[in-house]
Amino acid sequence: MTKTKHLRIPGLTFAAMGLCLAIYFAIPTRINPNPQVWLDPDYYGQFLPVVIAGMLALGGIYMLLYRPKANFNLALFGHTASEEALFNWLGLTNSSLPEWALLLLFPISLLCLYIAYSNSLKQKPLSLLDALFGISLGLSFVFLSNYLS
Repeated sequence: MTKTKHLRIPGLTFAAMGLCLAIYFAIPTRINPNPQVWLDPDYYGQFLPVVIAGMLALGGIYMLLYRPKANFNLALFGHTASEEALFNWLGLTNSSLPEWALLLLFPISLLCLYIAYSNSLKQKPLSLLDALFGISLGLSFVFLSNYLS
């Protein structure tokens, strides 16, 4: 079995876990058609767990199917989830993820970052621009829900 075939197991695991978590976090989410509440931090913050879980599922699917942007999607999830957990634990933000989800997603995010930056998938390595974009997008997701108002 080649190294890339071994990576299908984590890809399947990430996809299944991300899909299950996205469904779990989407159930209590309330969508309001009133545009006045769309930029409210509490309203926006309820979607962050669904977005993070969706990033994990998408990264897992890309990894499973060996898609060209798998490294980027894994890095994007890794940055967003690890920043969410670290900034919450440091007291810089209040996470909309429950503590058990932070404890579950943090080591997975580190594993995704390792896979993405070590180029374990043997694809185009991430550029500095990709890395900076992933970090800044993750930061915007994490801080926007806390400092929007």
